[in-house]
Amino acid sequence: MASASKFHSCPRVPMLLVLFFLVTNITPSSSQDTQQLIEHICRQMEEYGFCSQTFKENLKSPNSDIVALTQITIERATDNATKTHDFIRQLLDNTTDIAFKNALTACEHGYLVVMESFDSAAVSFFQKDYDRVVKAERVTPRAEASCEESLSTPPNTQNPLNDRNRQMRILIAMALVSVHELIQA
Repeated sequence: MASASKFHSCPRVPMLLVLFFLVTNITPSSSQDTQQLIEHICRQMEEYGFCSQTFKENLKSPNSDIVALTQITIERATDNATKTHDFIRQLLDNTTDIAFKNALTACEHGYLVVMESFDSAAVSFFQKDYDRVVKAERVTPRAEASCEESLSTPPNTQNPLNDRNRQMRILIAMALVSVHELIQA
């Protein structure tokens, strides 16, 4: 009984405050210049401009390190996958073409895998378990590619996800390269 009262007398820290502290107080893992890190990552992407712009629009500090850049990739990939999954659900609700509906169903499943994988990667990232981040992200390229493939298989002639898939493919690559750089730092 005495120990239970001790717990009630301690002030409780709201979970959002703890998350804010984790996000803003990640210790640097490298002394490399932010722009050099962005260049190094983005030069490996299929579209340099999209990669570079994504980082620049989401930098929390001009002196961001590889940890902060990796966080950006996970956040952007999660957001993109979630929005694309929602868009696919809307398309499914509004189509009657059986072949197209089947392709969209494959896409819905693929993006669900991507969403869940990046959700898991985010948890591991904040626990600083970067090997588990890699493990979670490793399945995402194939899951995204399954969507592209299903929409390009005849008789399908339309691909309303072309640009979304391209962005997701780049974000996945950015996330994988970033976390590998983080592990090596």
